Amino acid sequence: MIFFKKKYKLEVLSLHIPKTAGTSFRNILKEVYGENAVVRFDINNKGVVRLNQEFYTNKKLPQAKVIHGHFTYKDINTQFDLPEDIQKITWLRNPVERVISNYFYLESRLKTLLNEEQNNLNILSKMQRSLIEYARDDVNRNRQSKFLSGITLEEFDFVGIQEDFENDLIEISKTLKWEKLPNNLHQNKTTVKKNHLDIEIIKEIEWLNQNDMELYKNALHLRGKSL
Repeated sequence: MIFFKKKYKLEVLSLHIPKTAGTSFRNILKEVYGENAVVRFDINNKGVVRLNQEFYTNKKLPQAKVIHGHFTYKDINTQFDLPEDIQKITWLRNPVERVISNYFYLESRLKTLLNEEQNNLNILSKMQRSLIEYARDDVNRNRQSKFLSGITLEEFDFVGIQEDFENDLIEISKTLKWEKLPNNLHQNKTTVKKNHLDIEIIKEIEWLNQNDMELYKNALHLRGKSL
């Protein structure tokens, strides 16, 4: 007997900017659309494509109802033919909170991967950058704006605000016409140590991410929210 792989019509493009509740939202998408109907799709800054973390060389988008992952809109729209009727969604976050969260996440990942104490190493202390050194690096500045290069906020079918995650999930369920709300509306939160930072560091991170600050304010305005 020959079994055919189930074919899906691509319905949703979920552009995930790092540290904007991506894992929580991907799990919710799987609950709504089905485990096998949602794929992780990433394109790095060198144009390398991965499908569910494996190299992907196909010139066509994968069979799925939902594509969710790290890619700039410009990259995916240039490398692949997006259906005209695909619904486009993304989440934004306060730029200062996002930078801080990303820094401490990477710091934690490095500690886990190096496992210095067990391996009797002292690499991290020699190579580690401070938060502000990390924030000043051009690659870490205005990342939300960079991910949305090639598309305006108004062109998205929905732009969620992470700080209002649970309420915005209710709104997105209406926009995407979900039959029912998922069981778990909560997000996995990374503790952000903003309260322990010097106000001057916070102000500098804001200055370093002026484009993202403006983008975030515009998103709040479109959603009828305030800072």
